[in-house]
Amino acid sequence: MAFSLSSYQARILIADDHELVRRGLISILSRNHTDWQVVADVSTGTAAIELGTALRPDVVILDLSMPDIDGLQVAERLLELVPGIRIVVLSVYAAAPILRRLRKAGVSAYLAKNEAPKMLVHAVERVLAGDPFFASTSAARPTVKAPEYVPVQFLLTPRELDVLHLLVRGKTNKELAAELDMSVRTAESHHANIMAKLNVESLADVIRLAIRDGIT
Repeated sequence: MAFSLSSYQARILIADDHELVRRGLISILSRNHTDWQVVADVSTGTAAIELGTALRPDVVILDLSMPDIDGLQVAERLLELVPGIRIVVLSVYAAAPILRRLRKAGVSAYLAKNEAPKMLVHAVERVLAGDPFFASTSAARPTVKAPEYVPVQFLLTPRELDVLHLLVRGKTNKELAAELDMSVRTAESHHANIMAKLNVESLADVIRLAIRDGIT
């Protein structure tokens, strides 16, 4: 029977110490593949090893910088304990020595975090088919259709996300400026930047997108 990416019911575990990133990754996966199941999302390397061993997912999407155990060590441990598991590593940097260590350890794929909205689904499809995927190091980068949906947390800076949290809670620019220890003018600038980046015209639209992506 031929392998079909569209019908393969992959089980996925996500490990990242930022909750908003985990929610964004879950949204990207679920919107593109309703047959893929995120069986767990965790914030520490220890939990990734424990649940990865217990649940034995097909794919683990793993942040390289975890708060307790280095992501590379987590990957090495899971590959040792769960034969056949595929590891997709995300990171904000891609130093050549680290990439060599990831390949040597048996990691299936690497993506820079800013590539995740566009490339993550393609990377998971590739590793499920048995092909390695190291997009950031490829001279001939794959052509991937620009995504129609990108979670809010991948469009805004950390400070803009702080402002967004307070806007969703109904805070005025003056109130959020006081809470975040910034000037009202700076708060207004962040507010305007959020509206522009999300391509919306009203606060109600901002709140709708924030709720959609779990930013409440």
